[in-house]
Formats: sequence, C-alpha cells, structure tokens
Amino acid sequence: MKILLDTSVLLPGFRYPGLEEKLMGKLLAQGITPVVTDYIIEELRENIKEHYTERERAIALDLFLELLALGVLEIKTLEDYIDNLDEASRYVPDKDAPILAAVMLPDIDLFITKDEKHFIKNQKLQNTPWQKKIKHLSDYLAEVS
Repeated sequence: MKILLDTSVLLPGFRYPGLEEKLMGKLLAQGITPVVTDYIIEELRENIKEHYTERERAIALDLFLELLALGVLEIKTLEDYIDNLDEASRYVPDKDAPILAAVMLPDIDLFITKDEKHFIKNQKLQNTPWQKKIKHLSDYLAEVS
C-alpha cells in the first residue's frame, strides 16, 4: 500500500519529531510505503523557510535527510503525474492541482491531509474516484490506533 502525505501532515512533524515519528512509525510498522512528490517537497521547503526559526530549520533538514536515508520514502516527480494536471485543476486551485494529480495515480491508495477546504470538504471532489482516497490525518490515526 502507498500513502501520499500532504505538506500539512509533514510540516508539524519536522518541527515536533514526536508527531512525525508517530505517523511514520505507524505507516512503516504496517508495511506501508509513504509517498511524497517533488511539488510537496518544494512546498515543504518553502513553508519551513518561511515559518521556522533557524534552529527549527536545521532540525527539520536533519529529520528529512534521516527519512530519505532510510530508503522508505517514495518520491513521485512531475513526470509521473503531469498527465493528470489538467483534470486535477478542474477540482482544486492551481496550487493544489499537482497534489491532486498525484492522488489520481493508480498506485496511490490513500492521501493523508489536514487541508479541509481544498480536499476533505471540497464539494467538487464529492462522488469522484479520488475522494475515496482522501483522508484527514486525525481520521487515519483514529482508524489505525
């Protein structure tokens, strides 16, 4: 199983390691492959740069490098999801289209996010095949606890 992780899920974990370890630990213990995209990595980088102190940025970088070094994180690139971009942009704002385009990939089983406006409660996504793949972080954690 492959689960795409949104920036909104990853960002707190890089500031507060316990949160990231909780989710990552659950995924890895279940044999699930955590997935991010090049777009999510860039969005994460920008958010860390904008919202974190210098010390927190250093911690976040170390944690991300450790995660990459484990070899358990799969990274999808624009090349993988570009064919879905036009369709994705019909359902979400342009800034979120690359994320939804990755959700649309057939090998992505689930997308975990905290973004209610653009994903969880987005009326345009209701009754689409992708809406079933989208889950709020708290709902996912409640299911696997």
